[in-house]
Amino acid sequence: MPTTDASSSRGWRSRTQAVLWSLSTLAAVVFGGALAFATVGDVWNLRAAPPTPPEVKRDLIVKGAADASGRQATFRVLLFTDEFRWRLSSADTLENGSASPVFTPEMKSVLNTAEEIICVGASSEEIAPGVALQAGRALEERRAARRAEQIAVWVRSSLVKPIPTRKLNAGHHLPTFGSAHDTSDQRRVVIILVLDHDKGANIDEALRTAMASESVRAPIFQTLLTQYSLASRPRFTWTQ
Repeated sequence: MPTTDASSSRGWRSRTQAVLWSLSTLAAVVFGGALAFATVGDVWNLRAAPPTPPEVKRDLIVKGAADASGRQATFRVLLFTDEFRWRLSSADTLENGSASPVFTPEMKSVLNTAEEIICVGASSEEIAPGVALQAGRALEERRAARRAEQIAVWVRSSLVKPIPTRKLNAGHHLPTFGSAHDTSDQRRVVIILVLDHDKGANIDEALRTAMASESVRAPIFQTLLTQYSLASRPRFTWTQ
């Protein structure tokens, strides 16, 4: 009985063709496995992300926001609910530190996923009667800085590991005109998590890119970039 080899049994013209076919098949299997692994990894990362905490009204992840050099960062923006905002932004709580908010376990879990945390402090357009605009604005910008600092204190108390915490002073909301209205929504409470970033990424620039690109999905970005005295400047104002 005549013997057969792999090339003749599959109809290959030569052993070389058989070897090339085997190599291409192996490469396809390896590539497919790598693709499946990457896809599963991405899905796992999404599933592993802690869900939106009850304190948060708007939860937005912005991926791949680049600085001027092309280095990227990913941010998770947490805009607090009206009820929780009232507790955080009340003058008594923020100015005197007389009470501290109790973050839920869900909120603490989200905070502890960050590489860095940015606490945003803002002040409404209100200025004390009889105070000139420039003097009143300076006072309100200092108030916004204190709010960022107090929020940072509360955030740090909820961390189970040291995480760098920045304080962004958005400043004083620009005056609006028309009939009297409630300005409490101008005292926004926003916490921004840096989920990951390239080595050497300029967080200031990358965050501004993220805000500009997502201003339609998140109107708070447009408001921060255009309606607050310090955040509307070319560079953000960071409080020590």
